[in-house]
Amino acid sequence: MYNQTLKRKILDYYQNIYSNSLGLPDADQRIKARLDEDNQNSHYSSCKNIELIEKLIHYDFSNKKVLIVGAGTGVEFFRLHKMKADVYALEPDESAIEILKLKAKKDKITTNKIFRCGAEKIPFRNDYFDFVYCYTVIEHVQNVEQSINEMIRVTKKGGYVYINCPDYRFIWEPHYKIYLPLFLPRIFSKFILKLLGRKTGFFNSLQLVNAKKLKNIFRKNKVIALQIIEHESKNKLALFWQRKFEIEPNQSWLIQVK
Repeated sequence: MYNQTLKRKILDYYQNIYSNSLGLPDADQRIKARLDEDNQNSHYSSCKNIELIEKLIHYDFSNKKVLIVGAGTGVEFFRLHKMKADVYALEPDESAIEILKLKAKKDKITTNKIFRCGAEKIPFRNDYFDFVYCYTVIEHVQNVEQSINEMIRVTKKGGYVYINCPDYRFIWEPHYKIYLPLFLPRIFSKFILKLLGRKTGFFNSLQLVNAKKLKNIFRKNKVIALQIIEHESKNKLALFWQRKFEIEPNQSWLIQVK
């Protein structure tokens, strides 16, 4: 259980994202749900991604040196810590870092492996980590290629990088939770957002990455990149788009460094 100070900081942090930045109509419900985000059965738990990796390559995270790029408020950090991994966290947002460190102190976990830092310049030497985990972060960085190159650089030969992010050739925007013509120039989606009374500042900040762009970056590095096809969309329009154009709504990559 969180104390009142920590609860307030979590609520304020997600209020700023879901309500102030995105203007989601169900913001209050989502904000409250975040108080349970570290529960592995929570909607916001990343356990399914970690479990998928374990099953796909028979990977054991215990005693592995793992870096989380864009750790947010720590869902993956605490899950991997429970799995006996040696976990490090990078997060550029000051409020998220404060929450992450308060949670760590509550659980008597050292905070000296939690760093306020972006992905473009990772403060570790080459070949340092066994595994680098980056979930829904690449679309928020300042420089996509530099960030990916850095993740590969700090990963040991034979180690893995996991990247999960939207494919902005698709028609669903996962932050705003609405359908948008993301395959068209940005101005069209911004116009629709304004018509719907949504704020566009957050959209302006997004890197509209797609699988084609990421493949081009991977080709420049000594890696083997596997795109994981997780599931088909349940919505009929989304399923049509997915099948017709062979575009995944969420691109999931497992990269092995050679």
